Amino acid sequence: MASNRFLVGTSLKLPSFDEARRFQFKKYWQECGFKFILSDDNLHLARRGAFVKTFFSMNPRHLETKLTATWMPSKELECVMEINMFLQQTTEWHKAFLELEMIIFESYMLNDDRRLSLWREFEEDLKDADAKYMWSAGIFGKTMPEGLRRKYLGR
Repeated sequence: MASNRFLVGTSLKLPSFDEARRFQFKKYWQECGFKFILSDDNLHLARRGAFVKTFFSMNPRHLETKLTATWMPSKELECVMEINMFLQQTTEWHKAFLELEMIIFESYMLNDDRRLSLWREFEEDLKDADAKYMWSAGIFGKTMPEGLRRKYLGR
């Protein structure tokens, strides 16, 4: 039985999760469109998107997404995005969008690098794929070419 959930996550070794790190963490995800519904020193929960919006838009930011981040005693920040894909329009490109958001989050938290040029290139290719998907009634633009998968996700 296929799962209706798509998970993207990371575990980052950090020296601490002090106020400055929490601010950096929240700033990144808020700029990605997440709204925090719970925040304390060790646990952060946020949501983005709405189920209904996916019927009218191919924007992956409209996917109903839950973000959970937990600061572990082992000095690790565990961060997971969960998408319930039941009745939401998703393509390989949309899943890659979420994976790349997490990859860039890692880079931002560890190296203060948002990899802006890579992100811009990805968004242009995503826009082309979404246009193909819409104009072909879902026949084209669903799958992500292997070369672009390696370029953006490193695999």
